[in-house]
Amino acid sequence: MVEQNTLISHRFDTNLLPKKQQYALFREELFNLAGYEVDRPGPVEDPFSLTGEAKTAPKLLIYTYQTLTPCVFHRSERGMARAERNYFGVHFQFKGEDLSTPLSEGSAHTRTGDLLSLDTERPSSYQHKGATSYSLNLHRKKVQEEVPGISQLHGMVLRDSPVTRILKTAITGVFSELKHADDREIETLSDTLYRLTVDAFRHQWIQELETREIRDETVLFTVVDFIHQNFHRRDLTPEVIAKAVGISRSKLYQICQQTDTPQRLIRLIRLEKAAGLLRADATCNIGDVAYKTGFSTRPAFSRAFMEYYGVSPTDYREGIREKLPEFQRLIPPTERDWRLRYSLKAAALG
Repeated sequence: MVEQNTLISHRFDTNLLPKKQQYALFREELFNLAGYEVDRPGPVEDPFSLTGEAKTAPKLLIYTYQTLTPCVFHRSERGMARAERNYFGVHFQFKGEDLSTPLSEGSAHTRTGDLLSLDTERPSSYQHKGATSYSLNLHRKKVQEEVPGISQLHGMVLRDSPVTRILKTAITGVFSELKHADDREIETLSDTLYRLTVDAFRHQWIQELETREIRDETVLFTVVDFIHQNFHRRDLTPEVIAKAVGISRSKLYQICQQTDTPQRLIRLIRLEKAAGLLRADATCNIGDVAYKTGFSTRPAFSRAFMEYYGVSPTDYREGIREKLPEFQRLIPPTERDWRLRYSLKAAALG
């Protein structure tokens, strides 16, 4: 018998339930567990046929399901508040009729064999009818570290390539083999599938950069997002950012002209993060805050903080202790600072 500790499996089959309760019970369970709402035509008590199986393994969540009853799955703000699923992955239309997926930015229509990239923390809606599908979900933070522009791929059907063709075979193959594998084999299978998926995302992103003109604003959001993820790194330089995002150094400076230089963008994000740490813990050590936010020395951090907030980190922290938030407003930000803050906020909302 194969011993497994790293794999969690869950099967569901509405056909095992009383016919008059199939739809109601499945709808309730899906919303509570995953934050998805289900709509279907016909009376609530009509039979509702859906079978599926989910497997949670290292680095990924993968599940498959077959719908015989036409239905629509919704991922709304209400559902996202109910169950956070911080994943970015692909939806593989294995067989069946067209899958209509209205997204927050428009609509995507996939046919049998398509791989659709999806962000679970954006509103979406799937219309199913007699389809068998696989959903492969990777932890967003890990994927974002390797493909900084991943958020721009939401809702795209991945282009046909040797990588995506292998990935399709791997999705079904790994899913079927996981139940027979021991812990070591599960880890190997997970790593293989994770790497193939990231490579497919990276290949798609590079093609997008090469084949269409991307608005500077969109790339700026990607740059800001990368800095947010890596502000603590002391080796974070314009060269590092340009390479990670997939643009030249000169292009990076051109894009950042909307706000300021890349160096100033890094510094402002670090200062915003530092202020957040000070607000979160009024007893924190200033040197620790400087270190955690990527500043080389405490004096350099203090000078930058004073320039931006008009008050030293120590006084800012003491003001938090005394509940005096007016410290932040002693010196109003310049028009350029407001423009930068707006850009940062817009990028964060993405």
